[in-house]
Amino acid sequence: MDTVTLNRGETHIVMLRGLGSAGYQWSLQSADPQIVDVEELLYTRESVALPIAGSLDQRFKLTAIAPGNTLVRFVQSRRFAPAEKPNATFDVSLSITEEKTRFGL
Repeated sequence: MDTVTLNRGETHIVMLRGLGSAGYQWSLQSADPQIVDVEELLYTRESVALPIAGSLDQRFKLTAIAPGNTLVRFVQSRRFAPAEKPNATFDVSLSITEEKTRFGL
């Protein structure tokens, strides 16, 4: 588990080891949408060096929306086998604060 503290408006990138060649994909299982926005960052052809040997890692951008705490949980599973137990999970304990000014206002 990672522990991350952000100010409102800041972002954090989570990199998860890929296993797509075996049919596994990471997806968001839970997070408080009033506190954090979670977006998967997809690769473009231009951003990937060819040839690809193995699986690409998956990247997710967490954007702090409002002060609070939430657990962001990702699961690595096969979408074509929803009844199958996930291969892995990854948690981010996220704490979001208001940015304080130099004068404490």
